[in-house]
Amino acid sequence: MGGNDIGFKELVAICIYSFPIKPFKDCAQVIAYSQGRVKSDDLINGAKNVITAALAKGASRGVPDFKVYVTGYAQFFNEQTPQCNRVSFRPKWLPLARKEYLTMEKRRALNAIARDLNAALATAVERASMDAPNRVFFVDYDEQFEGHRFCDRDEPNPQDPDTWFFAFGSNEASVGRFLHSIPQIDRLLSGQTNETMTYDDFFRVVSEAAGGNREKSENGVGTFRIFHPKLAGHVAIERVLRQVVMITTTTTTRAFVLDRAGIDSVEVS
Repeated sequence: MGGNDIGFKELVAICIYSFPIKPFKDCAQVIAYSQGRVKSDDLINGAKNVITAALAKGASRGVPDFKVYVTGYAQFFNEQTPQCNRVSFRPKWLPLARKEYLTMEKRRALNAIARDLNAALATAVERASMDAPNRVFFVDYDEQFEGHRFCDRDEPNPQDPDTWFFAFGSNEASVGRFLHSIPQIDRLLSGQTNETMTYDDFFRVVSEAAGGNREKSENGVGTFRIFHPKLAGHVAIERVLRQVVMITTTTTTRAFVLDRAGIDSVEVS
């Protein structure tokens, strides 16, 4: 449960790239739809059910302290700067479509949806943790993307290395598709084995898979991964997630606060 359940692809297609997609007539309509979905009990309950099922599956494989880490979403835009007010990401090969501009009002609305989605996921985690104390954690990495969002600099610039999201025209290799080149992780992801990996082993092989392919380019990756994090964003997410994992596996009860400098952990009595 996440972005795809609240109309993420329609938001990006209509409000950012000016694609006409039925049944929505305009950006305002799809924003209203997403705002309704993200605040619905159906989303929270659905996410809680997914978390509960993941916990049960982990326990069924003989891992009684199996933990689930639910990551949130980063806000896509700098919503304070006026420099994007007359910027449109509409592709040149779509000349007849009405241009959708990245006004401050629109950027604020889209960022608010991301924040509301994070709040919904955090609520789902809180509810799931009532039945599984110290086994479910929400990881908010949004602050790590400060200075690396769309409209932090002149746009459109899909090749900007300091923007950590893909856009049409980005040509950076995808981290995700390399995971399935590693047989050990491939078996784990596909559910074909009962074997387990340590946290260190998992992060090590993921880092090796990404690091070993940093210079590769694959045609079409930017198209399929638009508005998903680039490699630099995934590295930042991994750093935060690794720290949360370390904290939550070295003490039974801790509260943690994420910020750009890292994580402050506080003992909870």
